[in-house]
Amino acid sequence: MIANKTAILVLDPQNDLTSPEGILFPATTPVLEKFNVIENINRLTDSFRDAGATIIFSPIVFSKGYPEVGNNPYGVMTSVIASNAMVKGTSGAEIDQQFAMMDGDITLERSAIIAFEGTKLLEILKDQGITSIVLCGLLSDICIEGTMRVAYSKGFEVFTLKDATATLSLEKQKITIEHCYPLFSKMINTEDALSMLK
Repeated sequence: MIANKTAILVLDPQNDLTSPEGILFPATTPVLEKFNVIENINRLTDSFRDAGATIIFSPIVFSKGYPEVGNNPYGVMTSVIASNAMVKGTSGAEIDQQFAMMDGDITLERSAIIAFEGTKLLEILKDQGITSIVLCGLLSDICIEGTMRVAYSKGFEVFTLKDATATLSLEKQKITIEHCYPLFSKMINTEDALSMLK
């Protein structure tokens, strides 16, 4: 992994998922706390930024009423709509200030589970000469996994952080780490990633 050819992609780092006031925080808390997820993400972004990597924060946000998901939503989107989470203009949709963002980091809003859909992510990565992507953030079994699969199919070297990702329960986190991450990425932890910079 070469730092200036690497992007750290932080998915869904927003208040509704990671702040005590967030709508979905009670569900993500066990995983966030057990693995020190936010602390690990900040260690990653700070170290990789200093080494010359591209840092991208990509929150998922929806207009009021969720028009972006179409007239007949089903599956995971029905749960999102029912929770009324990540709505533009609310504090819950904003990036949590616990994340150590800096000037020069890229913010890439989206309204799709996969970070490549409806955004300029692929263009940004190509413009920056990125060959390796390090995925962290939320939710492990939804946005992280979906984005991981697409990045893998597009030929990027994909790393997924098992202790810098979180989802809605420890059981779901365990299943995702054991059965999904290894199929489409190189599964590592924060210390592994940091050691690659040395």
